[in-house]
Amino acid sequence: MKIAIVDDSDIDLEILKGFALQYCESARLAGSIHTYSNSPSFLENFHPGKYDLVFLDIMMQEIDGISLAREIRKKDSHCFIIFSTSSSDYAIEGFQVRAFDYMVKPISYQRFVETCNLCIEKLPCDNHYIEVKEGRTYTKVLISDILYTDYYNHYIQIHTQTSLIRSYMSFGEFQPMLKDYSQFLCCYRNCTVNMDKVNMIEDRNFVLHNGIRVPIAAKMKQEVHKAYRDYLFRRKLRSP
Repeated sequence: MKIAIVDDSDIDLEILKGFALQYCESARLAGSIHTYSNSPSFLENFHPGKYDLVFLDIMMQEIDGISLAREIRKKDSHCFIIFSTSSSDYAIEGFQVRAFDYMVKPISYQRFVETCNLCIEKLPCDNHYIEVKEGRTYTKVLISDILYTDYYNHYIQIHTQTSLIRSYMSFGEFQPMLKDYSQFLCCYRNCTVNMDKVNMIEDRNFVLHNGIRVPIAAKMKQEVHKAYRDYLFRRKLRSP
């Protein structure tokens, strides 16, 4: 998740940056957080699609937050603008520039989390990751990069488009890491496929976009086929 924070108060800037770092870590989000102490420096670096969330103070010198939001909207109609300010007097103007939320300082971490959670519901989950131990180091793996996972010789194997990540753990230890992501389906003993990466289903195989075939256990065939049909139906409902 790409976040920008614009605030000319060094104290408030650091508070929001700390909140953003804590939230990304607790929510398992691969986040990039950029801070700006004035509006002109933000505008110099801004371009459409650069940020998912932009936190703006309103009472800033040079260019106030409302004016800055108008400049953002001229270039980017999709990013979430969230005002953080010491006054509620500008709430109506804030929503005229399609602000997602309006937070009055001092802002609690819980209030920050509630706003971010609402944003996440409307954003693709491309930034979510799991973290596994690979050798002596920990590796972050984006959920959207996973094709399928299997288990071999006491190692969980995470197959992505570009690499194979092996972590010494049981399938029972690994499986809960994916429980919040409904696109993953157990289709064979100790084998899980990412249905987002499936091109088609054959009788006893999933065929992924890159041509790789992931087997379906004979005794699980009916259950797996139904689960995949249900997944396709849910995806169709979510499509615009």
